[in-house]
Amino acid sequence: MQCNLEQHNVEHIDMKTPWYTIFGFVLLSLSFSHTAKAAWFSATGQAAILNGDKVAAREQATEEAIKQALLFAGASVRSVQQMTNGLLMDDHLEIRSSGEVNTIEFIEEVYEDGYVTVSIRADIFSQESQCSAADYTKRIATTYFPLRYGAQAADGQLHTFGEAAAMKLQETFAAITTSLTVSDVEPYILNWHTTNQAMQAVRLAEKTDVQYVLAITIDDISVERNQSNAFTFWKGEQAVRNLAYSITLLNGASGETLMSKQYRLSEAWEFDRTKTVDVHSDQFWRSRFGRAVLESMQQAAVDLEEFAMCEPTMGRILAVANNQLQINLGENQQVKAGDQLTLFSVKQIQDNFGQQYKQFVLHPTPLVVTQVFAETATVTSRDRSLLGNIQANDFVARQ
Repeated sequence: MQCNLEQHNVEHIDMKTPWYTIFGFVLLSLSFSHTAKAAWFSATGQAAILNGDKVAAREQATEEAIKQALLFAGASVRSVQQMTNGLLMDDHLEIRSSGEVNTIEFIEEVYEDGYVTVSIRADIFSQESQCSAADYTKRIATTYFPLRYGAQAADGQLHTFGEAAAMKLQETFAAITTSLTVSDVEPYILNWHTTNQAMQAVRLAEKTDVQYVLAITIDDISVERNQSNAFTFWKGEQAVRNLAYSITLLNGASGETLMSKQYRLSEAWEFDRTKTVDVHSDQFWRSRFGRAVLESMQQAAVDLEEFAMCEPTMGRILAVANNQLQINLGENQQVKAGDQLTLFSVKQIQDNFGQQYKQFVLHPTPLVVTQVFAETATVTSRDRSLLGNIQANDFVARQ
């Protein structure tokens, strides 16, 4: 997304991503103050009214407008969650906050042609980086998500839901995170719940050239249907679909588990039991269940970024020649000439009982970036000393 800004002028940014192709769009208008580092961000969110549910459409449009205003301004992930949750619980949509977000005000809502348009205005202070590691974009790889109990997918024939959900998660990261990206979704199912996660994570990280691996398993996708009786026949059959999934963030160098969490939701299931549902269709992702899944993915992306933001950014050494190292981090990961990095290797050690461990061995010489390319960079020792005993597949880190 590109935006050219000048003081006193208003620019409109059309947020054209797959996420908003599904749910609507958000436009931002910006004007900067002469005397402070704050800016007023006016955001207009639009969402379709599905099945007459104006409340859900209003919440969706409002939440997207607020989130995009905050994220575009550089507010922290924590602030985004706090402000959107707080605002959506307040009918007046007016909250004052200290720190990054000074004021968020509700302007108007308009219902027209099956859509609701909600406008908000926010006075936001852009956030300074809390750590140097947050300057770099960390890459994640994953696979299609396995269904732990495949028979649960029979209602609606959702057997490829894990594939569609993985691609939607990648879109979600692209839309709302700044320091994490799902750079690779491998086109196969890996049963993380039955395999050696650490070993598979290291292999997948080496194959896809990433720092992290995300292991996700869909633990429940069951449907509960309540049959109508003689007294409630006019209501028809009521159905609710459940979703529970487990996520585990793994270190691609060591296979170590860094974070693990489970997410659960239950939402109305609007499809007949005999209908085959296309999980790649807009109709599915615009349904109440589809929207709930996407909102849950947003929360998961926020949780992961909040955890990983200030973790050291790690890259892999691709080649060693003439006392220079080529690494797999570059301009696309926000690397700049002059950045300082730490060099280390990962060794396998074994204790007296045969237990295997990973040992991180730090190199005493700091490195400095001398040249930057799109996906790679050249580094050398900061004091120009010789870099000995270094091999391809050793690592560098930005602390």
